[in-house]
Amino acid sequence: MPQVSLRVSLLASVVLVSPLVAEEDITELAPILVEASDGVATEGTGSYSTERATVGGRQPVDIRDIPQSITVVTDERLEDANANSLEEAAFVLPNLTTALGDVYTGSLYSRGHEVFTYNIDGAPRPFLSIYGTAPDLVFFDRVELLSGPSGVYQGTGEPVGTLNLVRKRPTSTPQGRASVAIGSFDALRGEFDYSAPLNAEATVRGRIIGYADTKNSYVDFVESDREGLSGALDVDLTDQTLLSFGFIAETQDALRFSGLPTFADGTLLDVPRETFIGADWNRFESDSIEGFTELEHRFDNGSVLKASARRYSRDVVIRSVLPNSAVDPLSGDFDLLTFARDFEEDTDFVDVNWSSPISAFGTTGEVTLGADYRSTDQAMRQNFDFSAGTQNINTFDPTAIAEPVITFPGIGPGFRLNTLTETQEYGIYAQGRIDLGARTKLSVGTRYVLYDSSVRDTGRDLIRSDIEEQRFVSNIGLAYALNDRLTAYGGYSDIFQPQIEQRADGSQLDPVEGRQFEVGLKGSFNGGSLTTQTAVFYIEDRNRAVEDPANPGAFLDSGDATTKGFEALLQGFVGQNWMVSGGYTYVDTDRDDDPTSPHTLSLWGRYTVPEGRLQGADLGIGLRYASSFSLGTIKAPSYVVIDAMARYPITETLSAQLSVENLLDGTYYTRVNQTTRGNFYGTPRRLTLGITMRF
Repeated sequence: MPQVSLRVSLLASVVLVSPLVAEEDITELAPILVEASDGVATEGTGSYSTERATVGGRQPVDIRDIPQSITVVTDERLEDANANSLEEAAFVLPNLTTALGDVYTGSLYSRGHEVFTYNIDGAPRPFLSIYGTAPDLVFFDRVELLSGPSGVYQGTGEPVGTLNLVRKRPTSTPQGRASVAIGSFDALRGEFDYSAPLNAEATVRGRIIGYADTKNSYVDFVESDREGLSGALDVDLTDQTLLSFGFIAETQDALRFSGLPTFADGTLLDVPRETFIGADWNRFESDSIEGFTELEHRFDNGSVLKASARRYSRDVVIRSVLPNSAVDPLSGDFDLLTFARDFEEDTDFVDVNWSSPISAFGTTGEVTLGADYRSTDQAMRQNFDFSAGTQNINTFDPTAIAEPVITFPGIGPGFRLNTLTETQEYGIYAQGRIDLGARTKLSVGTRYVLYDSSVRDTGRDLIRSDIEEQRFVSNIGLAYALNDRLTAYGGYSDIFQPQIEQRADGSQLDPVEGRQFEVGLKGSFNGGSLTTQTAVFYIEDRNRAVEDPANPGAFLDSGDATTKGFEALLQGFVGQNWMVSGGYTYVDTDRDDDPTSPHTLSLWGRYTVPEGRLQGADLGIGLRYASSFSLGTIKAPSYVVIDAMARYPITETLSAQLSVENLLDGTYYTRVNQTTRGNFYGTPRRLTLGITMRF
């Protein structure tokens, strides 16, 4: 009954209110802010804070108007943290946790649940660390995190968080940046970024960004080589119509590591941090490319019509020797297996939406109507080999393991499936924000989603599963401005998330279903240069995917789960030369697959020297704290990591930056997973020295 009344109220506001906009009132309505507008991008602001984000809508909206927790990691904060990946960016957010899946990439957790989807400019993609994760952050202006469900705009949105990467756009004035960095473990990285108008009127603008990154690791044998390139064009077809198109392409060649086993009782191994379990021929190869087109038109009344289309393709090859048993505490023996998988994915996404200011019955607001379509085809071939046999943790030699011949299809016992998964999703959505007066704004939205997914075992020519779902997903919330600085809010959101993960028999997991309640307080101080957030949340969900410990690469449905917690965040200037970023998160969940800490704290401060010989230098220091955590019988102690940075402006256009991760070189476990594998030490002290030139 509540869902019915919610949909009726929304449709009333959309269908009845919009036509009642008086013609004489049109010019008095605030125009919808679009991503291409000045004042939305964080690049060049030099700030850790921003008052707007796109993750809460199809166009940028004020964060205080959205009745959910939203955190933005700005371009300046990413640069100070020396964060080049989404996993590294998660280190600066206490409400987002990285659980390593190898030394370089990993799973992300928010509010006690793993995040299986991320967005690029609002277009969703699967997020499975086994295939490598999000693109390099050199291509993006900022990272946005909406904590909690986002099912209105993302039919397959995460129950616990939506990560949105917002790309850097071409600029109307020339600007460029080139950098090179060297660091611990033979790390070498180069970046190039140039943007400029391509005609005298600056109605055609282009941007090209590229990087190359090579590094070894504190773990023996582990290494990675990555390269990427993006290009984009913005074309003003008229003063009010913008056409954008471009691409992002990346390739990676790595020797990966699947973590350490434990003793049979779950006791963590006390071995050197450089210990590698695998073969020296382990390999991970990935190639991906995405093309996108966007057309955006602004009307005289301030409304915006936007159409976008994206196609993303990637190919992945994995060959890895993995631990396949716990370590015997008496003999030190454990078993190995060889895991082989080839994976191909093609994803298409199309969205058309209209956002408009509205005015009726003495009140104002804005409404978004839209429809989207998503299609994903995934082909996976997988097999195993057990010829590596039993090894000993004290005498293990990765160079002594012969590489077996792996053939497909794998149709023997176990999870040797060869599958083709075809998924389609159609969605129609509406979201409205209405000013009720008395400093109160109502947000209400609904989405109708039609979802169809089938899995066929191509090795045995069997249909493993065929899922068809149609559902309404809704949200409702209130935001009340206590004064010009503080806004209190409360909200309810449905959870519905179809899953592409498969069971060991190849069948597809059931959709995640549930609900979330959230209340909080948001603040904006000093003209928006300092922002704060606190939130209390309660989540109920079921059917969430969890790793199948008996079958690598397979998943199980989890049962009903309840999660509750508290978040507090602070970002921006606290003084003329002081910026801070950080906060505290507490999560209490009855899920038995959560490998993260219940208490996490992240604090970072940066001071800019105002005068003297070091005038303009930036000095930063911070800490990351995680309380003790466990998964099953495996327990890891709490830890504190100290990070620091110093940046000096050599000239007006040339600067040098020294970044230090784990300054005190503490030894700690950052992830626990299974007794067989997936347990990782944190990174030892790591230094990176970079030189950046801007032109």
